[in-house]
Amino acid sequence: MRLWQNSLPLRLAVITGSVFITVLFAALFASYMTTDYLLKSSLDSSLTSLAQSIASNWSEKGWTQELSTSKEAQQQLYIQVIDNQDKIVYSSTQGVLPVDDDLLQLALKGRESFTDSLGSFSNSAYEPSHGRHGSHGHREHLNAPSLPIWMRPFWPEEGGMRILYWPLPNGKDGNYVLQVASPVTNNADMLYNLRKILLMISFGAVMVVAVISAYLVWSTFKPLRKIIVVAKKIDANTLTSRIDVPIRDATLNHLVDVLNAMLKRLEAAFTTQTRFVNDAAHDLRTPLSALRSELEITLRQKRSEKEYVQALKGCLTEVDYMSSLTDNLLALARFDSGLHMQFEESVALGPILQRVNSELGDFAEKTQVSIIISLEKDIRVDCNPLAIERLLKNLLHNSIRYTPAGGLIELILRDKVSLGGDEGVELVIKDTGIGIHPQDLPHIFDRFYRSDGARRRDGGGSGLGLSICQSIVKNHEGTIEIQSERGKGTCVTIWLPRSSYLL
Repeated sequence: MRLWQNSLPLRLAVITGSVFITVLFAALFASYMTTDYLLKSSLDSSLTSLAQSIASNWSEKGWTQELSTSKEAQQQLYIQVIDNQDKIVYSSTQGVLPVDDDLLQLALKGRESFTDSLGSFSNSAYEPSHGRHGSHGHREHLNAPSLPIWMRPFWPEEGGMRILYWPLPNGKDGNYVLQVASPVTNNADMLYNLRKILLMISFGAVMVVAVISAYLVWSTFKPLRKIIVVAKKIDANTLTSRIDVPIRDATLNHLVDVLNAMLKRLEAAFTTQTRFVNDAAHDLRTPLSALRSELEITLRQKRSEKEYVQALKGCLTEVDYMSSLTDNLLALARFDSGLHMQFEESVALGPILQRVNSELGDFAEKTQVSIIISLEKDIRVDCNPLAIERLLKNLLHNSIRYTPAGGLIELILRDKVSLGGDEGVELVIKDTGIGIHPQDLPHIFDRFYRSDGARRRDGGGSGLGLSICQSIVKNHEGTIEIQSERGKGTCVTIWLPRSSYLL
């Protein structure tokens, strides 16, 4: 039972073989029953022809002498005539036939019928000189046992007869019934031989089907076994490997593509995790070392109150930096995994943009940077409003931070912008800041990457802001691009689709 439950190939082989064998047996059964029907129909046709021939001469000649000298009487055929008084008036030399009362009454009413019968027939024929009683006058009522009808084609009974009840025209003494019968021995022999042939065919077919089913299942699962062997060899050190097994089946090819795509995602996730752990350890080690040094130096000797305050402020700066770093790490992990990215339908972007501008307005005034907002009315998209707000805060904060006093920042929001055949909205943040050095542009979305001008701790940057922005945009199926020229400013362009499949 456990082997049956745990082995899919075994179950498929048994089920496939069972289906084939069932269809085969059904075909053999149908052929056997068809043969039996044709043999019986041929016999019935012969008996009917004989009965019609006898009935056509019934009123024209002396029927007793005619029946006795007919060719049919010389063959292996039984002929018997019964009158309406339930008496045998003639029987052929082969013996006396049994009579079914119900079929006899139907024949007296003018309806012919067939029946199968088995009985120990009397071998003495009717002789008129012996009178109308006993076994030579009245017919014997034989109730011989027989097999059920549905079993007769498979085991024809020895001595069985096929009997036709045929109404004869009215004679001078009233109605008569003609019985014409023939042994089914020839049919039984043919069916017996057919059964032996079909049995041998069935046995051979079962063996062939078993072998074919096993081979088909084995060949079907052969590519899967190859995939399993290759997949088992892939571990953390070989995530760059891919399953490369030549397969002709489209379904299995799709499975291989899915597995390779999964391996690609695992490789990217593992690489990101490794880089994340290494960079996080490095970035956390620096403020912790600075904090430890500050405290050790302060505790070496007594200090004035002013010196203690200055030392504590330095420690607080490092703590704030670590707090910001851990917050950004947590946010980045959530955005990468897609957690807490619950989308809302038809969110207005204008109010979000105005709210971000209001929150960062004091910072812009302090640095003497002007902000101009240009947006079309009632622009809506399917999005996570909190994530979009964080995206705008990060980008606008960077623009304010790296734009000198007297600079200008433009926030432009456009609707019905097509990208790749899809319609969406476009957000542009353009500043007149210091710009980004060309050598830094390819790395600005790398995690923990900070350009030389941004490496000062007093700026509070951890090198994760733009990585978070990129992750948010990707979660919204959008795009983000940055163009910058050193000393002239930076332009960030974001495109978001109007609707999202994540809803």
